[in-house]
Formats: sequence, structure tokens, C-alpha cells
Amino acid sequence: MATYSTGISVTWNGTPFVEVQELAYNIGGTRTGRAVAYPANQGQISVTCLGTANIALSNFGTRAQLVVSGGDAGLTTYAIWESVAVAPTRNGVTSYTVTFRITDDV
Repeated sequence: MATYSTGISVTWNGTPFVEVQELAYNIGGTRTGRAVAYPANQGQISVTCLGTANIALSNFGTRAQLVVSGGDAGLTTYAIWESVAVAPTRNGVTSYTVTFRITDDV
């Protein structure tokens, strides 16, 4: 039976994304060793939304807690803000896709 992906909410560093349109994440990657504070590649998360919360370039490289709930896609982890893609459409709305890299919760 299919799971409806409605009611998805995403917050990063305590600030919610506004009007989440798409969410995708994959978990897995390579560990870099014990001497590193947190592994470099545990997976990736991308969030597409219509609001401008959490899209500031000043977030680049910042690590904070990311919480996904709803749509049977729940996840709580720490993530590093990596990039934002801005996609305005003619006579339409602008969407923002923020990409995060998943890290350990240490």
C-alpha cells in the first residue's frame, strides 16, 4: 500500500522550511576514520520549498540539527548546509532547493 507524502515538515537549526514541495534523502557513505570529528559523507538531503527561510548563503558550511517529519519520511540528524539552487519560473513562483550533507551527531 502506498504512503501519501502529505504533511511533510522540515526544520534546520530550529527554523522551519516554508511550503515544502519536495524532499529527498539518501543515507550511507564512507567513514573517514576515528580521528575525524564527524565523517565527511554519511548521505545527502535536499529540500525544495517556496519560502526563503534557511536559504541564506551565510548558512554555507554551518552544521546544525535537521528534523524531517510527516509522509512516513521521518529523520533527525545533524547536517551541513552545502548549497542552494534558486529556480524562478516566468509568471510563476520561485522555488529554492537546499542541499545538506549528513554528519554524525557528535
